[in-house]
Amino acid sequence: MQHRHSDGVEHIDLSSIKNCLQEGDAKLALQHCHELLADDPQNIQLLSFAAIASRSLGWLDNALEFINLAVTVAPSQPSLYSLLGDILLLQKRPEDALTELFRAQHLGGESTQLNFNIGSSYLNLANYEDAKVYFDRTLALDPQMVAAHVNKGLAEHSLMNLDAALDCFDAALCIDPNNLDAQWNKSHVLLTLGKYEQGFRLYETRWRHPQVILKRRNFDSKLWLGNEKLSGKTILLYAEGGFGDTIQFVRYAKLFDPDVKLIIQCQKQLTHLVRSMGLEAKVITSGEMPPPHDFNCPLMSLPLAFKTTVESIPAFSSYLKAPDVNVQFWQRTIEALRGCKVGIVARGNGSFGNDQNRSVGLPELIKHLPHSVNYVLLQQNVSSEERAIISAYDNIIAPAETLRSFSDTAALCEGMDLILSVDTAVAHLGAALGKRTIILIANRPDWRWGPTDDKTPWYPSVSLLRQTGHVGWNKTLMKSLPHYLDPVKLSQV
Repeated sequence: MQHRHSDGVEHIDLSSIKNCLQEGDAKLALQHCHELLADDPQNIQLLSFAAIASRSLGWLDNALEFINLAVTVAPSQPSLYSLLGDILLLQKRPEDALTELFRAQHLGGESTQLNFNIGSSYLNLANYEDAKVYFDRTLALDPQMVAAHVNKGLAEHSLMNLDAALDCFDAALCIDPNNLDAQWNKSHVLLTLGKYEQGFRLYETRWRHPQVILKRRNFDSKLWLGNEKLSGKTILLYAEGGFGDTIQFVRYAKLFDPDVKLIIQCQKQLTHLVRSMGLEAKVITSGEMPPPHDFNCPLMSLPLAFKTTVESIPAFSSYLKAPDVNVQFWQRTIEALRGCKVGIVARGNGSFGNDQNRSVGLPELIKHLPHSVNYVLLQQNVSSEERAIISAYDNIIAPAETLRSFSDTAALCEGMDLILSVDTAVAHLGAALGKRTIILIANRPDWRWGPTDDKTPWYPSVSLLRQTGHVGWNKTLMKSLPHYLDPVKLSQV
């Protein structure tokens, strides 16, 4: 977009544009760039400033256009390729970013930001060892760069070097004690290590972190984190995360004394299941206005409120139950499956940020499933590609269109001999129902599954099948699934 020359254009120069950028007024800086570029369209500094201003405004396509023009005019300036790589990285194009960043390096560039961006590109490409090398180079040039400490910590965490990851996050917090990235990521490592007291305290950072998509609810009631007596009071417990989070942490509702009045607010698809817990609680959906109450607590803050340790996790053998009406609805479908029956989930919700790492994919999973067993695909969404695969097998059914809520899924789970699932809501559901459940855990697991064990204190009926290495599931599935899916062993469950 071009701007008309202002009457005061003669007073605008590179220095005034630089001042605008330093003062955080990217819009005015960009306006001045447009005005001067109208008379000097190949000015490298103006094009660079325009790219920087556009980047600051989040207008990355515009930023890319400006910096590409600059590179065309001056193809041997390393700083331009460094900026180009930075913009490509923000566009989530780490491979393209690396190409330009290495070009800058080849032309003699060796700045702190250049090394940091190369490390960040490798981090986004899951090349964690190389990422660490460049974060170390960054920190050699600038030991006070908080983002480099944090990103190195992310690389160490992904490699499951948990103590090293903590060192990185602590180094960042020594420089900036209020850094939300360091606090948030440190909480995950502490929780993975089973250091729940510290971890859950830091986990409250989620409410302040701009990249954690959660909204703290505003109530007239007081937030309860375990400090006040609740006898004779009413407390609202409300869902804040995904379905799996709600299923896992709603168990804490069973810990309140009988004289505490409970209101549980959760996703509509889970309300009937929560009512099956047999609690004297009013269960409402997330869109309903809660009745008057004295206190409130998000479900995922309950472990903190109850001062949970690994040893004190309320590990009920089961705490959910499929409603009878749903069990009756699915009874004929289940009875039609002769022999052993296994419910399977091969992938999670694609909108989840780490789904590509936690999901196996149906073609990969099917390769390792014994043909002598019947399988029910428990995913609520089945793609056309997945349906085409299933159609080639007479021992797999996918009743996705008939799964109206998690009550239907629970009824199917109740009729299975085993649940085999990636780390998604159905895994939690099967476990909370007390069904024997195998959960496929990515090499860098979510904190709740711990670092190494094949069992979890959260669910007595669960076995954890952990991915070997960072790439692919073939080796893990080939080695372990025949043992778990042996028809003789399944018939003895």
